[in-house]
Amino acid sequence: MNLLAGGTAQTLPNWLQWLTEPAEWGFEPGGALTVVPEPRTDFFRPYGGQAFDNACLLYREVTGDFTAVTRTRARLVGFGDAAALTVRDTESRWAKVCLERSPLGDIAVVSVVTDRWSDDANGELLATPECFLRVTRNGNVFGMHFSLDGTGWRFVRCFALELLTTVKVGVHAQAPFQGGCQAEFDSFELTPQVVGDFRSDE
Repeated sequence: MNLLAGGTAQTLPNWLQWLTEPAEWGFEPGGALTVVPEPRTDFFRPYGGQAFDNACLLYREVTGDFTAVTRTRARLVGFGDAAALTVRDTESRWAKVCLERSPLGDIAVVSVVTDRWSDDANGELLATPECFLRVTRNGNVFGMHFSLDGTGWRFVRCFALELLTTVKVGVHAQAPFQGGCQAEFDSFELTPQVVGDFRSDE
């Protein structure tokens, strides 16, 4: 089920809610969600640096194992601009997989896992800023993948993170430094099925 279905203009479906609602967002006539994040918004907790916990996350609470998938495209202006798929327990325990502008200006699949402090891992480069993003939970083990067509999935990372049984799962957009970013999410799907093998996708 596409959880964005049923949203109109600036009216959310009953099963979704904002954590930090952005000033500018809305559903297009075809059902896609467009989000314009405000400057200096992000989820990131660098060791010894300034923490950001103000990105606009549209989420649903999920209990137990799940697979979440979104199809996104974005206008990524500055470094760190991103459209992302996020799993969140608390402000210091969460993970995200992003379609993001890298420090060198490339478009990359980027992942961040935060357990008090955030790591930061750049993945494969993309020719255009659009792809499918996927996160699977199997107990306290998580897998992240991306796809260009929604069928063939490429491995991003696998990690363990002890989170509560019920967590927030959703899509978010961020613009850590400047304005101009815009993210579009065509779909956001959640199922209780999990990927059998995170590395081989079988």
